[in-house]
Amino acid sequence: MPSVLHDLTLIEALIIVGLGASTFLYLLGLYSAHEFFSRRKAAPAGGNLPPVTVLKPLKGVDVELHENLVSLCRQRYDRFQILLGVADPADPAVLLARRLQQEYPDVDIELVVDSRVYGTNYKVSNLHNMMQRAKHEVIVLADSDIRVGPDYLRRVVAPLSDPRVGLTTCLYRAVNRGGLPTLVESLFIHTDFDALVMVARKVEKSTYAFGATIALRRQVLDEIGGFLPLANYLADDYQLGNRVAARGYELALSDEIVDTVIAVGSWRRLFDHQLRWARTYRISRPGGYFGSILTHGTFWALLNVLYHHFSPLSCLISLAALSVRYFWAAAMSWHYLRANTSPLAMLLVAPKDLFVSMVWFLAFAGNTVAWSGRHFRVLRSGEMVDMSSTPPPVGEPWPEPAPTSESLPRAAGQNR
Repeated sequence: MPSVLHDLTLIEALIIVGLGASTFLYLLGLYSAHEFFSRRKAAPAGGNLPPVTVLKPLKGVDVELHENLVSLCRQRYDRFQILLGVADPADPAVLLARRLQQEYPDVDIELVVDSRVYGTNYKVSNLHNMMQRAKHEVIVLADSDIRVGPDYLRRVVAPLSDPRVGLTTCLYRAVNRGGLPTLVESLFIHTDFDALVMVARKVEKSTYAFGATIALRRQVLDEIGGFLPLANYLADDYQLGNRVAARGYELALSDEIVDTVIAVGSWRRLFDHQLRWARTYRISRPGGYFGSILTHGTFWALLNVLYHHFSPLSCLISLAALSVRYFWAAAMSWHYLRANTSPLAMLLVAPKDLFVSMVWFLAFAGNTVAWSGRHFRVLRSGEMVDMSSTPPPVGEPWPEPAPTSESLPRAAGQNR
């Protein structure tokens, strides 16, 4: 045996480690997912939970945005406020927000139009501006493309009743409203992102949150300085969770699964998003990112057969690894997430995996990202510099002088 090990080349050793580690992590992810999803409980009674303010930052009209917002208005929760925030008074989301106010007069919906910026992450500026109008002690952040079930607030807020828990976040499931690039993005969400969260909960303590939904108490947000310390960071959700964990609080993964309604549109936008995600991960958690290559089983399986010139043994080993990979992907998509992914679409898991592996390597080739029509240079600290134009002074409007703040409340009823 020692002589066999001594005769291994570096590439052969890497292939063995990569195939072994990825297969082990796939099996660990299956075990973790079974444990996590089998313990789902009934939603607690809304009357036993504190009132909530939901911050919903908007920019433009995303695909099916109205339906996403309607799902938030239909919560089985006694008291909640919805703040819809935009930076530009001419943003078409303003009209949609006013329409929502008319459609749901008994829901406390307030539109906040405020163009002041405090850093290069304009979403964080939007959150800070909305926060000035928040009425309640529990704050929920939800991205504009998120659609939720009627017990959403009850499920994400319930863990905060434990004072040791400082923040709740949750997984998300893609709803495909586009073509093939959107399908690839959906597969990434189901078979990479959500699947790796299942692995992570078994190998490390949670110190980060996911932007689809974050819930926390106002007191905890105040302890980390509010939103302004995050105003220049690319990964604001990671930074928020990390700072809450640094204060000694636990981060809870809710058993609520929300939908993200997506239409990527083009291969270029898919590539830009994947590269931004990869570089965000690499800069925020460099050790974890480097180690994540061990989960790229399809890459190691391909490298194995290429290096050994498609020998029968190498083909058999790679096929075994790919079988476990596909079983894990199918279990996550169909059994646990209940995603609407066809069997034909599942065949794209392996090509998608190789695309993700290519992006993994490209993440080391630079530090620029494209986000919301702008280009940013990301510093080693995780902060970013807008390369598209010169930003205004902190606290001033963007992109041109406009009324600094407009808050458009209206009478609300039982959900106040």
